[in-house]
Amino acid sequence: MFQEACATAHDLKTAVPGAKYLLLCEWLDMTPISAAGTDVDEVLILRKAKRLGSQVRSAFSKREGRVARREDYGTHLKEHPFAPEVFERFVSHVRALMEDRDPEEGDVLGRGYF
Repeated sequence: MFQEACATAHDLKTAVPGAKYLLLCEWLDMTPISAAGTDVDEVLILRKAKRLGSQVRSAFSKREGRVARREDYGTHLKEHPFAPEVFERFVSHVRALMEDRDPEEGDVLGRGYF
């Protein structure tokens, strides 16, 4: 899925060069790798935890398994709640993109770019 997201980010940024591509994930589902070589700007993990392994998730494929393991799954969700600071980081990215103001000369000269 990460490779698909990277390909989509590339296609998007080819069509819209100023676009920002943020990848929001509920769980980490892979070994973290650098996104620096991709067009993905940032990967945000909303629960700051790994997803349950496939050997555990397979128990949820049928109704009986979901009923039997419901309490375990509820405990897992409670132990790994959504992280408000990750949502705040996402919102700060969106706010920065939506900011519509002329650059201030002092800021531009301090940074050296605009």
